[in-house]
Amino acid sequence: MNYQTFRGADVQEALFNVRQALGTDALIESTRHVQSSGAGGSLGRPFVEIIAAPSLDGEQARSATPGAPAAQRSRSLVAVERAITRGLAPRASKSPAPPSALDESAVGRELMQLRLMLDELGRGRPIKDRTRAMLAAAGFEGALARTLSAGSGRVAKLGSRELGRWLRERVREKVSCRSGLIEAPGRRLIACVGPTGVGKTTTLAKLAARAVLQLGRSVRVVSLDTFRVGAVEQWRRYAELIGFSFDVANNPGTFHRVAHNHTEDILFVDTAGRAIGEQHSTLAGCVAGLRDMSHEVLLVLPAWLRARDAERVVSTYSDPKITGVVITKLDETDQVGGVMHASIGNDLPVAYLCNGARVPEDIHDAAMDQVLDAIFPEQA
Repeated sequence: MNYQTFRGADVQEALFNVRQALGTDALIESTRHVQSSGAGGSLGRPFVEIIAAPSLDGEQARSATPGAPAAQRSRSLVAVERAITRGLAPRASKSPAPPSALDESAVGRELMQLRLMLDELGRGRPIKDRTRAMLAAAGFEGALARTLSAGSGRVAKLGSRELGRWLRERVREKVSCRSGLIEAPGRRLIACVGPTGVGKTTTLAKLAARAVLQLGRSVRVVSLDTFRVGAVEQWRRYAELIGFSFDVANNPGTFHRVAHNHTEDILFVDTAGRAIGEQHSTLAGCVAGLRDMSHEVLLVLPAWLRARDAERVVSTYSDPKITGVVITKLDETDQVGGVMHASIGNDLPVAYLCNGARVPEDIHDAAMDQVLDAIFPEQA
């Protein structure tokens, strides 16, 4: 088959482009959502990409794959459009599907057919189940999912698209964002806490680089992490490249001497990672003795974290009190609802979003629409 790629802001626009180029007999091989890169390394907006081909006549279909008519290998444009009209459009895949000999395998065709079958089965679900299924697909679970789904009956009858929009607004009511922490005047401490490997050090390096290079603020980083191999050397390298002061503190006493003997605008504090469920009290002792300095304690969590684990982490890092959440690794998942349990369930604002490892490009002040786009990419 002669496959071609078509794009649009949503599924309808992409299908319209297919129809214009290939006609109503076109065959749809696959769809996927693509996250574009915005200006200056921002998250950008997603778009839909469809792989399609002109229809084959009977002779061409038999020669392409003996015994397997084209209709069994790809979904027709008309059928896909009809499914969308009923609110049953197949959910786009995050995985690329370029038109090659390998990608036309039986596995790819079976996945497409299974996706369509699941959509058809969804029509027979009770209205409440449709709402719960959509929330589960986004990562929401338990009591929070029940709260978000309350009152969805009337909207669910209107179809998946309207239900998705309604749920987006429900989440908007529950989520709060807080930005401008490093821009705020006055001297302050900003500490990052969280489990091992979630990106605490990289997040602080991004913030320190933004504060120094973009805002011209004076910065000192104090590391309480003397456990991780190479942690101190990594910070010394960052300090040399970016241009800020750096210290290591093994205990609250050492930390207080550093904090009170220097006058930088922002004191960033890196902490050692701990397994979920293990309390970390060193930072609490450090913050308790501060004078003339406000403080922010940011809980850093990966976007792919499950709901129950997100809730457990929040209870683990209760002293000092968490003041905000940083969501990292947004480029590694399309199911962000689970980690939002840490924010929504505990009235914690989302402060920053991170979608890569670049310093300082891949960090963004949390904005409501960006958070909602991450949770419901198909509604973006």
